[in-house]
Amino acid sequence: MKTSNKGVLSEIIAQSHFAKDPNLLVFTPLCGVGPVDIVTYNLTTKEYTNYDVKTESFRLSDTKYGNKNKDRINRAPNKRQKHLNVKILYVNKDGKITIKWNYQKILH
Repeated sequence: MKTSNKGVLSEIIAQSHFAKDPNLLVFTPLCGVGPVDIVTYNLTTKEYTNYDVKTESFRLSDTKYGNKNKDRINRAPNKRQKHLNVKILYVNKDGKITIKWNYQKILH
């Protein structure tokens, strides 16, 4: 499967994951361009959450930086995404979702 198709499939899996929750409204950007792939609105808490969806991928070999073969490649949010409190959402080949959000917020 092409890389771009994997990304589209991962976004659809993530959208369907959130759509199963009756307390969430799920939004996606028109044309699919921007720092956020999915926005959810929680009807109970009245909070919005921003997500950038990534297809989980693994290293093919060891690196000089201490990363090992078969380690997950972790994607870092850019400065704009940090400012928007975007969470990185990984979708693995089996459709399992992992959400990463352990970086510090940048305020103005």
